[in-house]
Amino acid sequence: MSKSKPKPKGVRAEFTEYDQRVGRALSLHIAGQHELAIAEFKKLVDEWQDHIDANYGLALAYKGAKYYAQAREQFQKVREYIEAERARQPNDDTARFQMLLRMVDQHLATLSQQP
Repeated sequence: MSKSKPKPKGVRAEFTEYDQRVGRALSLHIAGQHELAIAEFKKLVDEWQDHIDANYGLALAYKGAKYYAQAREQFQKVREYIEAERARQPNDDTARFQMLLRMVDQHLATLSQQP
């Protein structure tokens, strides 16, 4: 059963406390603290299973920690969540979704060369 939180209309219109937590977890990843970032992103994803940014951050942290199989799996999930969100909001955030899909595909391409 999904633990997805209901999304208010215009989710990207406001910066929430959850978004701030995603930002802090991403800062851990950027600082090279991948294990801590993974732990934080996992907490976030447990709270909001299909949150695109939290799942993308988790994929990045897995990749940074060289957990390539988990990174591939997570980027695939991110791709599915983006496609699902695009289907729900065909006219909203189109450019953002296209950009995210390109970035996910680029990561998957580089990960295909990893063990």
